[in-house]
Amino acid sequence: MIQADFVDSGKSNIQQIHAESFTARPFPGVAGMAREEKSSLTNPISVDDQPAARGSLTISRAPATQPTRPQAASAPAAQVAEAGPQTPAVTIEWVKRSDINVGQECRCDLLVKNTGKSTATDIDVEAYFPANVRLVAAEPTPDRSDSYLGWHVNELKPGESRTIEVTMVPLERGALATRANVRFTGSATGSFVVAEPLLAVKLEGPQEVLIGEPATHTVVVSNPGTGVATNVEVEALIPAGLEHARGERLVMEIGSLNPGESRSVRLALAAVKGGRQVVQVQARGDSNLVRTASAEMSVIAPSLVASVDGPGLRYLGRQGTFTLSVNNDGAAATDNVRVMHKIPEGFDFVSSSRGANYDPATRLLNWFVGRLEPNQSAQMEVTLTAKAMGAHKHLVRATSEHGGVSDSELVTTVEGASSLAVDIVDLDDPVEVGTEAVYEVRVKNEGSAAAKNVGLSCELDSGMNFVSAKGPSDHIAEKGIVIFRTIPEVGPGQTLTYRVHVSSSKAANARFRARISSESVAEPLTTEELTKFYGE
Repeated sequence: MIQADFVDSGKSNIQQIHAESFTARPFPGVAGMAREEKSSLTNPISVDDQPAARGSLTISRAPATQPTRPQAASAPAAQVAEAGPQTPAVTIEWVKRSDINVGQECRCDLLVKNTGKSTATDIDVEAYFPANVRLVAAEPTPDRSDSYLGWHVNELKPGESRTIEVTMVPLERGALATRANVRFTGSATGSFVVAEPLLAVKLEGPQEVLIGEPATHTVVVSNPGTGVATNVEVEALIPAGLEHARGERLVMEIGSLNPGESRSVRLALAAVKGGRQVVQVQARGDSNLVRTASAEMSVIAPSLVASVDGPGLRYLGRQGTFTLSVNNDGAAATDNVRVMHKIPEGFDFVSSSRGANYDPATRLLNWFVGRLEPNQSAQMEVTLTAKAMGAHKHLVRATSEHGGVSDSELVTTVEGASSLAVDIVDLDDPVEVGTEAVYEVRVKNEGSAAAKNVGLSCELDSGMNFVSAKGPSDHIAEKGIVIFRTIPEVGPGQTLTYRVHVSSSKAANARFRARISSESVAEPLTTEELTKFYGE
């Protein structure tokens, strides 16, 4: 319970002030930073019994209940927060300026004062009045007047005060309980020496190496700051073209680094793949200290290029020659060059150059080429026989030391060739005039592929008369021509047999011609048979 003076026109009364809790919110861990405070003052005022006076309501009245605006913890009016020698302390005090009678206008002042030793800023003052009072005026005009009267003061310097004048009319006799809150922001100054740890990282290594040679890098981690960098560690990411015994990601603990101290970490790397390689490192420490660095280097390596050349089309049973080559178009020489040829299932191995080793079980041909200088090449030849129709893939690979590999492939299509042969046999020769002569036409596919759309037409010589015909398809005969319907397909080794019966009305040597056409032959095949017709 805290007491404060309530001034009453020259006559002093001691009024009891009820205090709410006081809350100070300094920034965690740093003394003297800005904080917000709140004070609350509740004051019961005695109202004498006088006739009610008429008057207009100029400021809305708020009931003496809890405010709808959120409240922070409050402190008594006469209390100064324990915030050090240079903190602000804002107090509020009700001051009675006139007699307080029922129905008459009376005046009370709300005195806001900074009793501390530093400036208070962003001050909010709130005044609450009960339902048995009618508010008439306030000076200065409040910022808001719905559920309470509120004023805002930008700042109060040490010892400075503000007075708020409130004019009101009590409506009934008895205690008139008013309440006022104040919230403000204060600050305190102080001088501290703050140390700051820092990290710096540098990566050093060769800019160019030959494949297979060491490519060692050095990581230098330093602390250029003024504080101790603790729990420092280094992480290194190794590219695929370089190799470390512990893998592709390395984490190394360094410990603590004093100001100005530096330490080195050695990365024992080896170049295993040619081309541009980038090593990346990151140094980390407490307090979110992170620094990164990278180094780029070029690994000079041989570059093998394998190729295979040969026919894209072979007919079944025919041989073909394939040429394999390997070229080193890199900037460094390479040793132990080898070439392999995977012979497809549709071909049989016949021979090869440069003394290749052939394994029938795996169908692999192997050559040992040896050393290839930059821009040097080597060629090999292979002779194969096509044994199965279809598209067959030749796979070629060249390898060298340090993992150099180059692949190439070639697809060869093997097709079968149809080969039609036609043969005519006259079953009776010579033939007496007036009797029938029989011609047998045999069409055979002697090739390895089916003949498509095979057709036969027969031509009779003058003096011959068509009698009948028989074959694997229907026929028509007109004006000395016999045409058989086309056969869609004649397979390899298949034979078609046709018979044509004719007669002759005169003695003569007559010719019988047969013509074969097919999609598988560019030009029709023609053959003929001479028959002697004789008379008495």
